[in-house]
Amino acid sequence: MLKEFIDFVDSVLPNVPQNTKDAAKYAIDQFEKDGECIRYLTLSPLRELSQGDVISNIPFYYINRDGYSNTFVTDAMVISTSCHIDQRNKLVLAAVLPINGFIGNVEELKNNRIYNYMYIPIIGMEDKYICFDYMTSINKDLILENIKNGKIHRNASLNQIGYYLLIIKLTVNFMRKEDSGTLEERNNDFNYK
Repeated sequence: MLKEFIDFVDSVLPNVPQNTKDAAKYAIDQFEKDGECIRYLTLSPLRELSQGDVISNIPFYYINRDGYSNTFVTDAMVISTSCHIDQRNKLVLAAVLPINGFIGNVEELKNNRIYNYMYIPIIGMEDKYICFDYMTSINKDLILENIKNGKIHRNASLNQIGYYLLIIKLTVNFMRKEDSGTLEERNNDFNYK
């Protein structure tokens, strides 16, 4: 029964095998294949707070190398699925950071070829990127209350193409299969054959 469970999970999870990185890059390249400027955002935010919305003034916390807590406030993208926004009391958010502070290959970032970042080349977002390395969870009611009283602003919502780009980025970043060595080591630790 356990073998069937492992086989079932392996078959249904939307994972991306390690050897399909080039296919993922190809899929992302299709978004701007013809050099046309593609709109990734709606003209105005959706009626309800939704996955992919960009909101302002969100605190992020992280522990630095010395073990001390650091805090910064920035825009954020809602990562929680829209149905979780309706049903749960916490929202998961990813930081939206200024591109001028990015350390690395900015061209690769802007071409969405780095999996843990997402770039949206639209006015208002062209000098920013979404960083999946900085994520936080905050009480949904607090977010909604601060949107209502104007302390947090809903800056943008993804349209369908932007939403699909987000799904590709999240899937490739968080759900690709581990390398064969790690998978083999996991299997050796618990031999279900």
